[in-house]
Amino acid sequence: MSLADRNNGTGAHQFYYSIILSFLYKITVARPELRFSFKGAMKHTPILLLTLVAAAASAAPVGGSGLNYNRVAVGYVTSDALKGFDVGATAELANSGVLISGSYADVDGKGSLAGFGGYMTGFGVAYKFNVGAGDLAVGLGYQQGQFGASNGFAVAEQTALSLQYRQALGNSLEFSVGYQRVRTNIGALVVVGGVIDGAVDSANENIFNVGLRYNLTKNFDLSLTYAFTGTSAGGDALGLSAGYSF
Repeated sequence: MSLADRNNGTGAHQFYYSIILSFLYKITVARPELRFSFKGAMKHTPILLLTLVAAAASAAPVGGSGLNYNRVAVGYVTSDALKGFDVGATAELANSGVLISGSYADVDGKGSLAGFGGYMTGFGVAYKFNVGAGDLAVGLGYQQGQFGASNGFAVAEQTALSLQYRQALGNSLEFSVGYQRVRTNIGALVVVGGVIDGAVDSANENIFNVGLRYNLTKNFDLSLTYAFTGTSAGGDALGLSAGYSF
């Protein structure tokens, strides 16, 4: 889902927008007549989903490794291919080890992808196991969105399987490492008056990430995440987020 939730081990997608933008760039280079300014046509935010996530964790105690998974955050991500902001929330259901998350992101392309952009929403579910001094979470994630302008748009979706390990380093510091297998599908390009192109592209990507979180207080934190995505997916990406744990 979101940059904000990656260190919580929920199988989030915060660095995967560059894959979608890269696909759209390749398409418009191959077919110049399709080139138009990609700007998000879908501007709804998953306020209800984020509210439900927060409500689910309102009475959930911390257990196992002692790490808290109930968090709301805002973040910023940048790479060679993109820049953008997102907001997300994660919650553990009644101390069961089941984690749910929701997110909303607004991203824009950089460099050769300048002029491309869009909005995406997503959700995820994971289950965490206590492993040694930390937790290992196995999760599934899904996100979808639209990238377009007044004269057209493209639809995209992603699914991911993730493994994420998280551990405390003393009272204030935490680290995480993870792996995601991501499947991306770009749907039809559409303009006013009809469909221009059919099933455009799809691909699988292997993404690795490392993260560091500093807990300023019991409730507030700052997190730094780096994802190794490779040049085919838009280049490695750096993410920053500020979170509130409840």
